[in-house]
Amino acid sequence: MIDEEDDDEEILKKGFTFKSALKTLLVVLLVMLGAYFMYLGFSPDQWSNFFLGILFLCLGTTLMQMQKEKQDPLRQTLTILICTLCNLTLVRNYKSGDFIFNKKDKCDKCNGLMEIKKIYSVKLKKSPAPIKKQETKKTKMDKIPNNNLKVNT
Repeated sequence: MIDEEDDDEEILKKGFTFKSALKTLLVVLLVMLGAYFMYLGFSPDQWSNFFLGILFLCLGTTLMQMQKEKQDPLRQTLTILICTLCNLTLVRNYKSGDFIFNKKDKCDKCNGLMEIKKIYSVKLKKSPAPIKKQETKKTKMDKIPNNNLKVNT
């Protein structure tokens, strides 16, 4: 679920695909066609040949510059709370108003104050699949309030 920041390795793994080879071939063909029209042409009118050549050169270079848009990776911000009395550690989703050293929640174990020790963001590998309204079923995780993870230290 959580991915490390290794974007360079993903680029190297993709390699040379059929789609990129086809795009390269089309770019070379358009540039060669543009050069052909500019220098040799097919009609006696030099201006129409020149403008057709420029048109094909522009199409080829535009296609060469087009790249797939990178999507911003989905990130999840987490808050780590530690009880000041019993050292119970709680990991939960970030809430608005959370900041480090803030003592706001009560410990479930000893009713002491939970202090926020860390707030960090992690990149998710995949976007969570949208849940359809018809398929909503109660799971064990839904019964836990706020989907908090408790870790005893």
